Amino acid sequence: MSHIIGKGRCISCQVRHLSIFANLSTQYLGELCDFQPTVMTYTAKEFIYRQGDSPNNAFTLRKGLIKLIKSLPDGRIQIVRILKSGDLFGFDGFAHQDYNQSAIALSDCEICHLPLAGLQKLRLQRPEIDQAMMQRWIQSLHDAENMMLDLGAKKASERLANFLVNWGESEQDGWKKMPLSRQEVGNLLGLTVETVSRFLSDWKRRGVIQERKGCIRIKDKKHLCEVINPKGTCG
Repeated sequence: MSHIIGKGRCISCQVRHLSIFANLSTQYLGELCDFQPTVMTYTAKEFIYRQGDSPNNAFTLRKGLIKLIKSLPDGRIQIVRILKSGDLFGFDGFAHQDYNQSAIALSDCEICHLPLAGLQKLRLQRPEIDQAMMQRWIQSLHDAENMMLDLGAKKASERLANFLVNWGESEQDGWKKMPLSRQEVGNLLGLTVETVSRFLSDWKRRGVIQERKGCIRIKDKKHLCEVINPKGTCG
């Protein structure tokens, strides 16, 4: 269950370099007395907010992973984005809109609640914050456009291979934490769970990847790159 762990202090925040406050001077951050965000923890599978809720806060993810999902009236869902440390989300209120997605913790998370009224005041006072938020909005649009391209133009194998290559950071032994289920990977990539399972099983059998509970390791990145791009190059 979620609970408050204290007031956020931007000047000492461990992810400030990733946040919209990264370019503010430490002197100015030390003077931020009126703007006091609240830091809360959430457990895996817990909702931070639900689609259609009225917004009071924007949020910065300090630790953990979050999925943003869109729900249809018939109960179907689509994962539209996976959030990582430093990501800003839930800023629909600046456009006088209700939250357009639901935000759900994929793992235990630590989140900074940014009151919209205070954040709006800071945007007017400090152009660095306004510019940083604009960059985040533009990046969100670019991510949405890239997702549309992937869903509309790329084959299932390309989408899944690209996801595996670009997902997260590897540990020293090469394993990547994978809190998404196969069903969730399918929701994110617009694939059925059967399609995801078929490709993963085939790549495991051929020694391209390894899986263990909650983790995945790429053994043959070249093969996945060739699936993404016949020239064998990828990010």
